[in-house]
Amino acid sequence: MRPCGSGQRHRNNRPGEVGAISNEFDLDSILNEFRDSPEQPAPTEAGGEQAPENRSNRLVLKSMDDAFRVDEIETPDAAVENIRLSEAEPEDPFAPPPETVSPPSAPSPEPELRELSDTEENVEYASAEAVSSVEPPAENGEGDKKSAGKSASERILAPIIGLLALIGMRQEQRVRGGAGGATLERGAAAKDPDPKEAAKLYGSQLASLRLRALAASLITLLMVYVSVAWSSFLPLGGALGSSERVCSMLLVVMELSVMLCGLDLLTGGLLSFSRRRIGTESLIAVSCVLTVLDALVLAAVNRTTYGLPYCAVSALSMTAALWGAYCNCRTGRLSCRVLAAGKSPYAVLGDAALSPGEVTLMRARKQPEGFIARGEEEDFGESVYSALVPFLLIASVLLGLLSSLARGRAGSVLHCVASMAAVSATFSCALCVALPLYIAAKKLSPAGAAVAGWSGLRDVGTARSLVVSDTDVFPYGTVRIGNIRLVENADADKVIAYTGSVIAASGSTLAAPFAELMRRNGYTMCRVENFTPKDGGGMAAAVRGESVSVGSSGFMNLIGIRMPRKLTAPSAIYTAINGALVAIFEIEYEPVAQVQEALVMLNQSRLTPVFAARDFNITPAMIKNYFDLPTDRFHFPAYSERYEISAPEADRPGRRVAAVLGQDGMGALVDLAECARRACQAARISTALSAAASVLGLLLLFLLCWTGAFAAAGAGSAILFLLIFFIPELVLCILLWRM
Repeated sequence: MRPCGSGQRHRNNRPGEVGAISNEFDLDSILNEFRDSPEQPAPTEAGGEQAPENRSNRLVLKSMDDAFRVDEIETPDAAVENIRLSEAEPEDPFAPPPETVSPPSAPSPEPELRELSDTEENVEYASAEAVSSVEPPAENGEGDKKSAGKSASERILAPIIGLLALIGMRQEQRVRGGAGGATLERGAAAKDPDPKEAAKLYGSQLASLRLRALAASLITLLMVYVSVAWSSFLPLGGALGSSERVCSMLLVVMELSVMLCGLDLLTGGLLSFSRRRIGTESLIAVSCVLTVLDALVLAAVNRTTYGLPYCAVSALSMTAALWGAYCNCRTGRLSCRVLAAGKSPYAVLGDAALSPGEVTLMRARKQPEGFIARGEEEDFGESVYSALVPFLLIASVLLGLLSSLARGRAGSVLHCVASMAAVSATFSCALCVALPLYIAAKKLSPAGAAVAGWSGLRDVGTARSLVVSDTDVFPYGTVRIGNIRLVENADADKVIAYTGSVIAASGSTLAAPFAELMRRNGYTMCRVENFTPKDGGGMAAAVRGESVSVGSSGFMNLIGIRMPRKLTAPSAIYTAINGALVAIFEIEYEPVAQVQEALVMLNQSRLTPVFAARDFNITPAMIKNYFDLPTDRFHFPAYSERYEISAPEADRPGRRVAAVLGQDGMGALVDLAECARRACQAARISTALSAAASVLGLLLLFLLCWTGAFAAAGAGSAILFLLIFFIPELVLCILLWRM
């Protein structure tokens, strides 16, 4: 890199080509020159012939006052006219640089996000080992001979062994997912697996879960009909309508079938006691075991005093748990597919350190590390029931003993305990979070967005503020440099090189047009040292041993540089070198209709915009004038604080990936926050209703058993009671889907 400000310009023209301008430009490579690497001279032309000078790209400056003058720059015309800079739209300086110097090939189309059916094979995710492990079809009847040669025991044990292997895999995934979980306030996120492999793993379980859930649903509907018809006017044929013992045995067989469909959930719930991680599955598993024992005892003694067992209630809870696992699996698959399909998605970060007790959302162009691991964390329903289940189980045992033994009904101990445990395990406890989370993932995936499970949904849905950056307000291509005016005796090459280097070091939206200006006019970047943002709308740095200050007119007044009022402009950049004003850069901003719509949505939402723009010209007055919006709810921190807030490399504790976003613009982020807020509210209300149904159902059943009103406390009445609390949850999910 050759020393800047030397009065000469490095041309991008090749020998023999006049007026050629290189289109390769990368701001990251320019910013690397600000680091500790020593300055190197610019490479010279390979050939001995010097390229003819391209005067059409020479910067022609315009005089403004008697105190200002234009440098004596040789121009092609006799008269110097006011020439504006090129109106060509600058390239995106933050685009990744090309890997080779060969002409870039046509970009590959971004993979289209589409929802695959549950039975569609993920061919693109299959590994070579999986393909090679597929056996060719048998020929000449060899397959029939092999199958005929198998013993009957092998044919019987093969499905059981496969089911046990599936249970073991499920338990291993559950333990691994729980171990990798963390909260927003904890340390760094766990390392994620490959999104394609994770989507393939989720997709491989969908068919089995859906089949088992459908089978359990059909069996449970029959159980509900038998339980309700026994105590109502609905018909029951044969011995079912006259023998309670026959009904009890039939319910036992059907409940065992439902428990077999959810065997992994059943074993996981029972084994959770040894791991001391009691939750909803633990409550459902205990209720299923107790109701089966109660049904067997009632059928054995043929006692008709207590009515039918609560097998249908426990079967409903197990079936709902299967559908909840299916929803969680589809949610994980959708989220991983969005993450895998995104070419370079934005990471939506939730920062809990900016505002105490609140989460602040910000968007950054970085890898969403920890996204999949956060999706496996414990959800809100599990957290609530983890604290509630021990009390429910203990209360079921104690109140069951009290309502039977204290009233002299020792034979009803098991029936009372089983019925109270069954009512406590509401069939909405496994769906209260899984269903709203799945609906949110389904609505966000077409837009290329996804939340990181319940943890990400909570961060995005409960956020109170949103960080707005420079490019959110004025995207690339909407900021241009107008006229440039120099003070008398100012060196144009040095002024423009110094100003562009400091602006590029700031990382604001002004860096792109200044870097483009320097590239088009052949200037090279200078190393910037001691860069410091200053409150009041400016920045100071040292360039080649000289003090450079760049900022607004108000900042110049603060550092003691007085200017006439006629020289001040609301959207101009002023440069001072060694305490003396040397140049004024007039900046042109072009407001975009999409940004105005997003700001209107943001102003009407519950989020407080935090303008962490590094462009000091973006002020409340500017937002009001350009977008015709009130700025009462907009928060503009001090200029030095904006750099700390918007620093993308600040992976400090308390800042975690909450979602991914595949679209540019602030409107997509506002839509994501609004959808997550509604889903989070639905999940919390559903969890509260489910927990209330568990506690109230337990207390109500205790009162009925205490008074001996077993007919009123039948299984049909319990199902109706739980449905009353489940219907509002379904209504919330339907409203969430239609919003």
